[in-house]
Amino acid sequence: MGQPRTVDPMTDSFALIGLAITTAGMVGVLLPEGERLAAVLPLVAGAGIGILTLALGADGLQDPEDAEPLFLAGSVLGFITTIVALVVLWRRSSHARRQRADERAP
Repeated sequence: MGQPRTVDPMTDSFALIGLAITTAGMVGVLLPEGERLAAVLPLVAGAGIGILTLALGADGLQDPEDAEPLFLAGSVLGFITTIVALVVLWRRSSHARRQRADERAP
């Protein structure tokens, strides 16, 4: 067995950011043609929360090394925001598709 993995906040932060982007891309691909661009909006919301976290937290930083855990916190909050917004988008899109199908049914 190897050494246990040490936690690197920056690596974990970028992994979460990449996972959020990949998830949004996959949801966008699965959405109907006219709705695909909407998958970008959850990314905007997630980025906004991440930047807000950095802005509010950076004010109290004494040591530059404290920025890494703050960046991780912003990434976690941004990731959660993105996933929640994607779930809302998916549900709204599914609901709209069902309504359109019901309207077309005789």
